[in-house]
Amino acid sequence: TLASYVEEAQLQDYENTRAQFEAYVDHANNATPSTGTMYWQVNKGWPSLLWNLYNTDSDQAGSFFGAKKANETLHVLYAQDNGTVTVDNLGSGTRSGLTVEAKVYDTSGKVLDDQRSRPLSVAGQQVRNSVLTPKVPVVTTPGTKAQTYLVELLLKQNGKVVDHNVYWQSTQQDVVDWDSTLGNPQATMTQFADMTALQSLGQARISAVASTSDRPDRDGNAVSTVTITNTSHTPIVGFFLRSDIRRGNAYGTEQSGDNEVTSGLWNDNDITLWPGESQTLSVSYRASDLHGATPVISVSGYNVGKVDVP
Repeated sequence: TLASYVEEAQLQDYENTRAQFEAYVDHANNATPSTGTMYWQVNKGWPSLLWNLYNTDSDQAGSFFGAKKANETLHVLYAQDNGTVTVDNLGSGTRSGLTVEAKVYDTSGKVLDDQRSRPLSVAGQQVRNSVLTPKVPVVTTPGTKAQTYLVELLLKQNGKVVDHNVYWQSTQQDVVDWDSTLGNPQATMTQFADMTALQSLGQARISAVASTSDRPDRDGNAVSTVTITNTSHTPIVGFFLRSDIRRGNAYGTEQSGDNEVTSGLWNDNDITLWPGESQTLSVSYRASDLHGATPVISVSGYNVGKVDVP
């Protein structure tokens, strides 16, 4: 369907864009360090599902949140070239009392590995590589059924979660033909990662509670928040959950037609939660864009039906 096609495009855009920026940060300490990166096409003058950080209608694409996640001031990332965990601090001051928890899940929600780091400090502009090495399923090749798994990283400061990051991986990995690739504008692949197991994720259940502040932000924009919780009774992940601010009716349903408030600027989005996990997102937007309607927040996901929250 068109909806599932767009969903997969946003998922891939998020993953690819996050990987580009995280690879740059992760290799800052190498003997031949990365010294810069260029992102091609922040936006286009026409609708597109490729590269856009934001769309022609100003709505933020999956790639926007992938780039935003990778460039957080204090961040934990999964280095996909060697399977280790890195913590980076792009701020100016030292951050202490940090710990990392790395969990590996199969698509049914079974925990395959759970590790915690010792307390650590990260100075401003410092990158700490190889903090943990999660134990993941062994690599497979075509002919052997591929396994899809997820890696969840929790960065805590003095016990409070300050960064939450999730990766979806395959035991059948991407393989690049470098001899045919170098000097050309795109990679020549001899093997692609097999993510088809994501199509068979069980249905997750979520709940959401939203509110709007009585006071606008410093730019005069209205501010709303939504707290999303995975309430599934089985250990199934709520995968790639997307929130949007929409024009709605007083009783909490969306108005018909093109109802998205595209001036909305989210602090985070496209999140992934396991049962019992919650996350609160905030969005600022021009109240005039409601055109007198009631603000309604919609939450949907890869394996979650859409929920409208007044």
